[in-house]
Amino acid sequence: MQINVKENMNEIGGSFLLSWAVMGGALSSGALLTGFTPGIGMGLVLAVAWMAFAGAHILPMVTWSHMLTGDLADVEGNWMRNGMRLVSQIIGACLAIVLMTEAGDIDTGWAATDMWIPDIADNLWVVLGMLAAGAVWWQIHTRCENEWVSAFGLMALAGAITMTGANEMGASITSMGDGIVDTLVNWICDAAFVGIGALIGVKIDDLLPEAAAEEEAAAE
Repeated sequence: MQINVKENMNEIGGSFLLSWAVMGGALSSGALLTGFTPGIGMGLVLAVAWMAFAGAHILPMVTWSHMLTGDLADVEGNWMRNGMRLVSQIIGACLAIVLMTEAGDIDTGWAATDMWIPDIADNLWVVLGMLAAGAVWWQIHTRCENEWVSAFGLMALAGAITMTGANEMGASITSMGDGIVDTLVNWICDAAFVGIGALIGVKIDDLLPEAAAEEEAAAE
């Protein structure tokens, strides 16, 4: 597989900016990296990052949405290429965490979030919220084609989406693998369910013209 260096450098740069500016800003204000809640500040940084690092996904959920709405049979051009984007996002987050903690000299109080998949039956409504948010946001993102609209649309749905996956992975890796299994599973599932939602939204959107055509034909 030929690696697109510029594409992956954009992912590293965008993820670094998001982790450093948003998570680092929370750290410098005395807050802990754990328990961070996305808000207007993250929306602003995300929009700027998408414009500055053109073509970068930056968030794992965006990459999963591209993967699952793309050519699922294309292993190299879709799965492996986007897999490299996911790795690059973690690298960018790791670099930001090393910088903001002065290579571990500053204790952030970070602790890995427990894996929630074993309790998925108890989190059914959470999963349904992720799917719905993915379906709605992907339509906003693909129809508007505007970084600001995409970013603030994402902030509006922040309660149903986990957007700190790359940062959590970076925190686990730079903490000598602390909680890596739980963090890895959450990193995959939190973003993948949003991507599945995006795919569902695309399929529903594809069916609407057919339904409308059938109604018109029946009326005639």
